[in-house]
Amino acid sequence: MGQVAGTAAVIEVLVGPGIVFMAAAMLVMLAVNLVALHVPRSAPARRDDDLPLVSVLIPARNESECIEDCLRAVLGQTGIGVEVIVLDDCSEDDTYTLAAAIVDPRLTVLSGQPLPDGWTGKNWACHQLSQRASGSLLCFVDADTRLEPEAVRGAVDALAWHRADLVSYLVAAEYRTAAQAVLLPMVNHALLALFPVLVMHSRWFPRIALALGPFLVVRADSYDQVGGHAARRGEVVDDVKLCRAIKASGGRVRLVNGSRVATTRWYADTRGIWNGFSKNAFGALESSAVLAFVTSVVLVPMLVLPFLRLAQGLVDGEVSDVVVVQVVLILVARVATSLVGRDPLWTVPLHPVATVFWGATLVNSERLASRDEAIEWRGRRVPLSGGGTMLQP
Repeated sequence: MGQVAGTAAVIEVLVGPGIVFMAAAMLVMLAVNLVALHVPRSAPARRDDDLPLVSVLIPARNESECIEDCLRAVLGQTGIGVEVIVLDDCSEDDTYTLAAAIVDPRLTVLSGQPLPDGWTGKNWACHQLSQRASGSLLCFVDADTRLEPEAVRGAVDALAWHRADLVSYLVAAEYRTAAQAVLLPMVNHALLALFPVLVMHSRWFPRIALALGPFLVVRADSYDQVGGHAARRGEVVDDVKLCRAIKASGGRVRLVNGSRVATTRWYADTRGIWNGFSKNAFGALESSAVLAFVTSVVLVPMLVLPFLRLAQGLVDGEVSDVVVVQVVLILVARVATSLVGRDPLWTVPLHPVATVFWGATLVNSERLASRDEAIEWRGRRVPLSGGGTMLQP
C-alpha cells in the first residue's frame, strides 16, 4: 500500500500542475470563444424588401417523424424572404408524402436521383438541392432541426455584420433519453472549451475552421467558387470541408451562438451516438494519427484523472487540495458550456462518463478509418476514409 500511495503522490506532483493549467486554459478559451460567438444586436439595419432571397435547402432521408415540424418551422420564418426546397433522398418511409402534403407556394418537394458511385448520400442530396436553388444565399438545414421564427434572418444579419461568406450556428440539442442528456453535451463542450473559435474567424490557418450541418448559410457565389458539394462528393461530411474550403479561398467564415433559435436531434440513442461520433471523430482531427493520439492518450486521461483521484480520496478519507481545484475548474467549464448550449445541468456530475465515451469513439473512429471500413448510417454503408467531424448528424 505504501508503494501505491507513493506512486500516486509522484503522479500528482508530476501531472497535477499540468491538469490545473489545462483546466484553467479551457476556461480562458471558453471566455474568448463566448466573445467571438457573440453577434451585436445592432446588426446592419435593412428594410425587409432590401434583403436577399434565401434558398432553404433540406435534404431528407427517412425523416417521416420530423419532416413536418421542420417544414412548418422553416415556412414560419419572419423578416426575410425564403424559398424552401426539400429533397427526399430515396427514403424508405413516408418522408416524401408528408412533405408534399404541405401546401405553400414557397415550398418545392423533389424526389432525389439514385446515389451515384463515389458520392456520400447527403453530399449528393445537397448537390441536387443547390442546382435547383435561385437565392443568392443558400441555407442548408437538416430535417431533424427546428428553427425559431427569427433564425434565418438572424443568420443573414450575422453574415452581413461580419461581411462573411459562411455562417453556421452552434445549436441546442433535443433530449429525449438519459443517454442523450449525458453524452451529447460533449458536442457543445468540445466546441466552446477546446476549439479556437477566434482563430477560425481570422484569415489565418484555413484548416482551423468548422461548420455544423444542422444549420449553415453560405453565399451562393462563394459556394460555387469552391465547387460546392460536387468538389467533396466522397467526404463523410460536407459541413467542415465546405467551411475550410471557403476559408482557404480567402472567404470569411463565422460560428455564431444559435442555441436559442435552432435545436437539432443529433442522434436518437446510445448506439446512434456511438456510430455518429465514431463516423466523424477522427476526421474532425484532419485524420491525423498524431492529433488522435494526443487527444485519446493525453487529453482525455488528464480530464478524467482528477475525478478518479477524487473518488479514491473520498474512499480513503483524504482528498488533495490540488485534486479539488482540478475538478472544480473542469466542472465550472462544463457548467458554463451547458448554460450556453442549453444542455441539462443535472448531467454535469457525469461529465467524466461523457469524456471517456468521447475518447473511446475517437479510438474507434481511427481504427475504422485506418482499416478503410464502413459504418452503417441511415440504411447505407458509409466508408470512413473520407474524413469528417463528430458534429454531423
